[in-house]
Parts: sequence; structure tokens; C-alpha cells
Amino acid sequence: MAPLSQGLETGVPAIDAANDGLRFLLERVFEPGVECRRGPSGKGECDHSRCSRIEAILRYIGRNFASQERVMAESSYPEAARHGDDHASLLDRLTVMLQAQVCADRESRKVHDLIAHWMIEHAKRCDTPFGRWAVTRRVLGPRV
Repeated sequence: MAPLSQGLETGVPAIDAANDGLRFLLERVFEPGVECRRGPSGKGECDHSRCSRIEAILRYIGRNFASQERVMAESSYPEAARHGDDHASLLDRLTVMLQAQVCADRESRKVHDLIAHWMIEHAKRCDTPFGRWAVTRRVLGPRV
């Protein structure tokens, strides 16, 4: 897996920190033994009932999306619904993978590439415009 480019900066520290955190998580979560629940005792073969790596990613992005969507709602961001729908699309796709018992250990490239592609497109389509809007209206502070 190729490392995710760091060219996702929006210029807004709050948004960039969340993207940096997800980038860091993606670089670490697929290492052997990390966030993988192998069997009932945590050892041995994975039982494939649910992927704890995908669950960890879902928890992380769920918290970040909720925080960002709160800021958008409180500031009456005009594109909040579209931006939130884009968040929901990634959550939905990962949830489908989880329910289909996709194993992020065996299919790490598929999971990583889905998220990496979404992040790049989302940053261009949603985060950068939101960042510009938020900074010009002093909703969020710019990078100093």
C-alpha cells in the first residue's frame, strides 16, 4: 500500500488535524497484530465475525465527522447537508464491509484504498471549500 499523500491540507487546523489523525491511523492499523481481534482470546485465527480494524476506523471517523458536522450546523454552513452526505457515504461503505465480514487483515489494500481515495476526493470536494468558508467567516481559525 502506498502511503497516503499529505497534500490534503485545508489550511484549517481543526480539519487538518482530523485528516492527519486518519492518515496516521491508516498507516498503522494494517500492521500485523494491530487492532486485530484474533479469536475469542485475542490469539490464534480470526473468527471473521467482525473486523476490529474496520470498527476502529469507523469509531475514529464517526467522532471526527460528528464534531465537524456540529461546527457546520452551529455556523449555518450552506453546504452542510451535502458535506454530511459525503461523510455518510464513507460510513455506509465501511459498514457494508463490516457486515459482509470483510477482513482488513486479508483485504487490507481494498480497505485502505477505499478510505484513501475517499479522503483525497472529500478533501477537494468538501473540506477545502468548508475550510475557506469557515475561515472567511471566522468560524474556524486559519493556520498561522
